[in-house]
Amino acid sequence: MKTRKRYVRAGAACLAALLTVQGMTLPVAAGEEVKVRSNSQTQMSSDPEAVYVSNYGKSTDQRTINFDSNWKFNLGDVENAQTANFDDSKWRQVSLPHDYSIEQDYSKSMEAESGYLPGGTGWYRKSFTIDKAAEGKEIRVDFSGVYMNASVWVNGEKLGTHPYGYTPFSFDITDYVKYGEENTIAVKVENKTPSSRWYSGSGIYRSVNLTMTEKVHVDLEGTQITTENLKAEQGGTVNMDVRTQVVNDSEDEQAVTLTHTVFPKGKDESAAIGTVTTEAKTVASGESDEIEITLEAQSPALWSVDSPTLYTVRTEVKLGENTVDVYDTEYGFRYFDFDNNTGFSLNGQNTKLKGVCMHHDQGALGAKANARAIARQIEILKQMGCNTIRVTHNPAADELIQACNEQGMLVIDEAFDTWLYAKKWKQ
Repeated sequence: MKTRKRYVRAGAACLAALLTVQGMTLPVAAGEEVKVRSNSQTQMSSDPEAVYVSNYGKSTDQRTINFDSNWKFNLGDVENAQTANFDDSKWRQVSLPHDYSIEQDYSKSMEAESGYLPGGTGWYRKSFTIDKAAEGKEIRVDFSGVYMNASVWVNGEKLGTHPYGYTPFSFDITDYVKYGEENTIAVKVENKTPSSRWYSGSGIYRSVNLTMTEKVHVDLEGTQITTENLKAEQGGTVNMDVRTQVVNDSEDEQAVTLTHTVFPKGKDESAAIGTVTTEAKTVASGESDEIEITLEAQSPALWSVDSPTLYTVRTEVKLGENTVDVYDTEYGFRYFDFDNNTGFSLNGQNTKLKGVCMHHDQGALGAKANARAIARQIEILKQMGCNTIRVTHNPAADELIQACNEQGMLVIDEAFDTWLYAKKWKQ
């Protein structure tokens, strides 16, 4: 069995990182779909969820299936709950995102700073089937955030553990799934309180996705875009430096060609303001390689807090004439500066950073990343006159970054509360 990669996506630690206005979102599977459900049965009380196969049409929804529904949950540790044939028929069915701390009783014996709510151990399990037509593809499970100490198994095989509760992480499950049969994923979460100076919540409190690609594909968060000369080029031809990490998991070297197209978000390629195709580049078997090219965009509108214009950069991966992957990256054109005398400027305009420090939870809703609740928060802050959020003290959920991108809110996205030492022993 060849070595499989484990991915961790780290959060940005400064304002400049988030001012790239590049979302961390992944698309949802689309195209012609074939649904197959296995006739096999397990002791799970819910039906296995069928996974669809995308035939790669040209849309923003290509690679990823939302994996939030039909999970089983148990509060408390359970022996052998990671095994494929474990009987979870008496467990409660939940949908993600899910916070099991907010569901428990308040207690004076719990930490005041954590809202007097307990943590503890929780188990999640989900049954799913993957069509035999998907055999030969690469399959990855992507967790946006689990608080905390998450251990993950597929069909009883342990994939690994991710300790930090606020960073996304992924596991390649290609070698562990069965095609045309039931599969089981199990996740153990351990929040040993006290663990935080604020309300953390517990559980798989951010979304989970299943990503399916061909052997040759754009890597996770694989397209990075910069516009170093935007200040001078604005209003005319803007040179976009596009760097894409391409993975070749096939058994042979592959000559890879990329086509990048930039167009306003919400429209399609017929509204493109720029497109470019690279020369073929050979990527060795089992390796990944970066392909860089300049994409010229004609007179793009700038992103600002008052006019948050966004664009889609679509990357098509081709082997010869065959398109094997389509990957979309959200981008906002903007430039900024910090000056000792005049302070911060955005697109050449002096801008006061007026805002709040905001933790990740949603009050009475708990820590789960509720997209509509988060968007409503941003709407209220905009109405108050805010233009900036400092996310305290950890990387924000994708849903918050997306809402800020769309509504025109600057973000200072922290990575940790401290770097060299803990403020309190429990951290």
